[in-house]
Amino acid sequence: MATEALIYINHAWMTHYKGPRGDKAEGNFGFLKTNEIAHESWNFEPIRRKVYGYVPRSAKINISRLGAKRGDTEVNGVTVVWIARNPRTKKTVIVGWYRNAHIHKDAEHRRLKRSSDFEVGYQIEAPAADAVLLPIDARSYTIPTAKEPGNLGQSPVWYGKGAAFNRDVVAYINRGGQRVRRPAKVPRQTDPELRRKVEQAAINHAIAYYESDEGGSHRVESVEKDGVGWDLEAFSEDGTRLKVEVKGLSGKDLVVELTPNEYTKMLSPEHRADYVIYVLLKALSSNPVAYIFRHDAISSKGKDLVWVTDDGQRLRIEPIVAARLSIA
Repeated sequence: MATEALIYINHAWMTHYKGPRGDKAEGNFGFLKTNEIAHESWNFEPIRRKVYGYVPRSAKINISRLGAKRGDTEVNGVTVVWIARNPRTKKTVIVGWYRNAHIHKDAEHRRLKRSSDFEVGYQIEAPAADAVLLPIDARSYTIPTAKEPGNLGQSPVWYGKGAAFNRDVVAYINRGGQRVRRPAKVPRQTDPELRRKVEQAAINHAIAYYESDEGGSHRVESVEKDGVGWDLEAFSEDGTRLKVEVKGLSGKDLVVELTPNEYTKMLSPEHRADYVIYVLLKALSSNPVAYIFRHDAISSKGKDLVWVTDDGQRLRIEPIVAARLSIA
């Protein structure tokens, strides 16, 4: 069976890739250290039912490796896998893909105005209907980056770690970004008699989210009775562990308190990169609302630690004995 034409492009980490407004590009690229706007900021923002992908540093793509014949200036029907380094876990993962992409060998083949004063050159385009961007928590397919032959290197352009690896990625894409689920080694233990209904509803909601495709198809275990400083541990297939502190509220105002132990773990350099605050409002209603806050290492300065949702809502942290949290 022929291997699907596949190429991987390593670019900056963003949440939506639909423009830089409210969506900061993060990465180790030198360009980002001196410029506020990344050219890949619009990689999933359609224009006339097409998406256009920027390759960092306008790196050369060898289209002959994707099926182009000698003398061809372009190749069609390629799957472009967009990868980025998660600034929290420090792992490079698949963030999305284009199917049926058209790739031109000229990095400046098409120039498009993306804002009033910002123009970007593109060599990749695809139907917007064939472009998929994974939610933050579903970005769990890890790309090998160790300094070994065949692994991702310094170039933003990569052709994969051999045919077997690429076939596995294609199967992953064909499943819509769903990992092959493995049964939990130990069934979840919950004790609703010791919890208020609203707290148990929040725990159940968080478990359902992290086990879902959108939440990354994690294996979730309860550690509520262990006193570790969080309620749930969510394990992805690549071994990443999230430490999830769950808070439930019956009303619609987000104000919760952490115990001293929880607050200490939240702030700890050892835990904060993996520590998630999951707050469920209107927990007993038919339409509960979840807020998921993560540590933003880029925006944090010294002891001024920043915790935000994917859409940019920031926690106000008010230390008491431990801390009171609300939306800023």
